[in-house]
Amino acid sequence: MSLIEQIISIIFSFLYGMIVYLLYKKFYMYLYINKKIYSFFNSLLFLIDLTIIYFIILYKINDGVVNLTFLFITIFTFLILNVISLQKKCQDKSNRL
Repeated sequence: MSLIEQIISIIFSFLYGMIVYLLYKKFYMYLYINKKIYSFFNSLLFLIDLTIIYFIILYKINDGVVNLTFLFITIFTFLILNVISLQKKCQDKSNRL
């Protein structure tokens, strides 16, 4: 894999982590409804769909070479955005008091 393919893959993984976070935030209510069996299947389908899309796009970019770094960047981006969102919520609640 060439250097340009690696850079494009890293940028894609970073952006995909952002997209996953935004989709998770948008569909949070649909993923966690009252009945646990529906919640499990909704979460499972959501995760499978996002994983398949990720691998299809990586296949188009660099012939399907999956490096652990790409997965770590995606997960790290998702977690960082989640922490930032939680900090903003906590600040908003403390400002209201």
